[in-house]
Amino acid sequence: MKRLLSIIPLLLVACVLSAIPLRILHTNDTHGAYLPQKAKSGEFIGGYAALEYYLNQERSTAARSIYLDAGDQQTGSIFASMPYEGTSGGAVIKTFNYLKPDAATFGNHEFDQSFEHTNKLIKLANYPFVSTNLQTKDGKPFGNIPYKIINLDSLKVGIMGLTLVELPEKVKQSSIAALNILPYKQAIDKYIDALDKQTDLIILLTHLGYEADSLLATTLDNRVDLIVGGHSHVSIDEPWLVNGIYIASAGSHVTLLGELDIDVVSDRIRSIKYKQIPLWVPSEIPTTELNNFVSTLAKGIEAQMGKPIATIPQEWKPDKFKETAVSRWVAEALKTQYDKQYKPDLAIINNGGIRKTLPAGDVTLRDMHELLPFSNYVVTFSCYGKDLLKMDALNKQNAIDKPYDIVQTTAKGWVSQPCPGGHGHNKQVYEVNGLALQPDKLYRVVSHDYIVDQWDKYLGFQPLDLQETGDLIVDALVQQLLLQFGKK
Repeated sequence: MKRLLSIIPLLLVACVLSAIPLRILHTNDTHGAYLPQKAKSGEFIGGYAALEYYLNQERSTAARSIYLDAGDQQTGSIFASMPYEGTSGGAVIKTFNYLKPDAATFGNHEFDQSFEHTNKLIKLANYPFVSTNLQTKDGKPFGNIPYKIINLDSLKVGIMGLTLVELPEKVKQSSIAALNILPYKQAIDKYIDALDKQTDLIILLTHLGYEADSLLATTLDNRVDLIVGGHSHVSIDEPWLVNGIYIASAGSHVTLLGELDIDVVSDRIRSIKYKQIPLWVPSEIPTTELNNFVSTLAKGIEAQMGKPIATIPQEWKPDKFKETAVSRWVAEALKTQYDKQYKPDLAIINNGGIRKTLPAGDVTLRDMHELLPFSNYVVTFSCYGKDLLKMDALNKQNAIDKPYDIVQTTAKGWVSQPCPGGHGHNKQVYEVNGLALQPDKLYRVVSHDYIVDQWDKYLGFQPLDLQETGDLIVDALVQQLLLQFGKK
């Protein structure tokens, strides 16, 4: 009898401490990748329909599950830039409404267009954008959801959302002028006590990059269990464990679905199994509302923008940190487009604004919109020759240190010229428009509004006499593409 009585408390403890299983499905950096792409194997992978197929499959085999998205749903395809329900990127939000995420957080590309545009995206979404460290100027959480509690019968999951503090370096200042960006730890500390009291598990849904996620984990205590991150486009085969906190991320562009199967005991993760599911397109995909929606829009896009309009003679492959054939062409074409109207001495563009590799051969209008997916407007401004020398020095350092992408200009740059007097000596001069640069001369530049907005990191000087053209850079360059390489 004594032995039986001694077993009863142990059974009670075992019941209290029984593990609660949870499946966490996650994506990040999907960038409007609406259609499958052909892999090297010849098979097709990705696209929203495949994502929905695998999401439904994995949800159906779990006792309880949640789906999280770690930001950058926007920018990267014509699907993400075309207007839908009066909003560019509205089709992406509609698609995610079908995918039914339990929570998402803001990536930097959710702010690419304007503050008003970001608010429109929030209103279109049937799922919560959770933002813990973005605040309006009056101190209120941006979007009014600093954290989210997901109730799953016997399990309560808390979600906090973090967006990179370097956001001002990634987007136009006007897009975030109405916001304050809190340091990560400060934002977490503001809410974590209240959230911890109400939940069994706390997940940070972040768009910071894997290095920042790892550093953040070292500053946190065991109230945080897991970080599901984005921004770096990395796929982590097995979750990292940093300071007792697991970190997971699932690649980019709708090619992988991350899946964490965890057991929760006494507010902690007792066990974890992880896999990344490649989103290979199955031979048959059931007809769904999402499938019909994406297919209908894709057919319309193809009809309007899928016809070849030009043929380029070589591959255009962008590189953020060095001059390429496509960066040279973009800069030269921009200057040529505005030669008659504004007579610029040179053009300046940023290499990071060129986003897609185009093989030699036919180019469609859709290709051009995906090559240049940002809604940047052409501007002109003035600067002194000595300013251009500052820019050149800054650009060379950026190419080495890689804090940001570099700029491409039409200036020839430093060249060797014979010294006057004919003694066989040469000197280095910075050449613009075939002439040696004059430090105190005013030069006219054609560029775009993002460069002007981020002048401190790209130019090293503040532009003078700014003039807005009202032209989208992609429209200007499409005109040059047609003139130079258009189909006859």
